[in-house]
Formats: sequence, C-alpha cells, structure tokens
Amino acid sequence: MDFFDQLLTYTYLRSSSLSLLLDSVQQATPTITQKSGREMMAEALTGRIRSDSAMLRQGAKNATEASNIADIVASSASTIVDNLTEMLALAQEVKADSTKGAVNGVKFTALAQGITSTIANSKYNNISLLDKSGWTGDSRLTVSADGNSATVKIQTGYDNSNFKLNDMSYLNSLSSVDLSSGTLDLDALISSLSTNVTTATIIYNGNDALSDAYASESEFLVKQADILTKAAEDAMPDEEDPLLRDLGSIISLLS
Repeated sequence: MDFFDQLLTYTYLRSSSLSLLLDSVQQATPTITQKSGREMMAEALTGRIRSDSAMLRQGAKNATEASNIADIVASSASTIVDNLTEMLALAQEVKADSTKGAVNGVKFTALAQGITSTIANSKYNNISLLDKSGWTGDSRLTVSADGNSATVKIQTGYDNSNFKLNDMSYLNSLSSVDLSSGTLDLDALISSLSTNVTTATIIYNGNDALSDAYASESEFLVKQADILTKAAEDAMPDEEDPLLRDLGSIISLLS
C-alpha cells in the first residue's frame, strides 16, 4: 500500500469514527411548545374583550366631546336669549313712547351685535355650531336639504347618535334694525323678537339636557370598559372553564 492509499484509508477511518461518535451522542431535541385548546380559546376570547373595551373607551371620549359641544351651544343660546329678551323690552318701550327711539336704538344695536359675535364664535374644533355659512365643505357634517340644520355623527360604544346643530345666523340681520326709524314696523319686530326668544330658549333647553346626557353616557361607557378589562384579565385558563367562570356575569350585565 503506497502513501496515497494509506492517506485515503486513514481519512476514511477518521470520518467513519466521527460518524459513529456523532451517532452515539444523544442530540438535543428542539422544544416545541404548543398551546392547549383552552389557552388558544382564552387568548381569542380576551382579544375580543379587550377590543370591545377599547371601543367603549373611545366611545366614552366621543360622548365627552359631544357633551362639550352641547355645553357650548347651550351657553351661546343662553346669551342670545338674554340679549333678545332685552331687545324685546327696548322695542316695546319705543312702541309705547316713540321719543325713546334714539336712546333705545343704541342699546338695541349693541345687543344685536353681541348676538352676531356669539354666533360667529360658537365653534368646537373649528366646527361652526350656530352659523350655517361655516358648514359648507365640512365633511364631518351632514347638512339638511333646507340648509338650516346639520348633524354630526357621534360614535358611542356599540351605537351611533346624530348630534343636531341649528342655524341661528338669521339673527345677524337684527344689527341693521334702527329703532328710531319712523318707518320701522314695531309690531312686526316685537312679534319676531318674541318668536326668536322662544326658539333660542328651546335650543338652550335641548342642548343643556344633551350635555348632561352625553356626560352620563361617557361615565357609563367607562364603567362598562372597566368591566370588560377585568373580564379579560380574569379569563385566562385555570382549573375552571373561563367561559363558565368569567363571561356569564359579563353577558348578563350587558344584556
């Protein structure tokens, strides 16, 4: 056997020995962790519960914003009611005594300008709340066919509500009324002012109630979200079936 034959034989024997050695050594088996059906069910269940909880918390935030909108409208409407009531009294005084036209006219105009300013400045997140001229092009609003009202969709948990805005910009024309004018139809003005006081009062009352209602809804949604969050935490698998142990009470509370 020449040198090359010896080298090949040696190499073969070494490789064979290594193979035998490797075969004789116990190899580590990769650990494969598989979740039980109960664990997978619990994860899927808690994922849905947490998702619903997050939705309810967002609904609570939306309800708070709706409450803030209603509060602004109610506050503005209250100011308008006060101004209109004073303007009505001024007009009635001029009706009874025409010599008061000039003096009362100055007061009347100042009050009317206050109404115009209130309407222009009644906004929330740049949404015009009382002036329909600001509704054009606002994708957040659905404007009525006659253009005198608009709605904002409020997502509150599992439901949606439509918040109605009423235009009051028609009152801006009162700034041009001259109580001292001899051609002014005071009877028509007094009648119009009386109607406007009634309308503004209705808007105030409605939004004042809405502000409280949305605030209560927000508190309710937060409590429901807390219940779901607790349920998700408790629904992880243990010796009992999580469907029977945890979710029975949640379902009954939501029904």
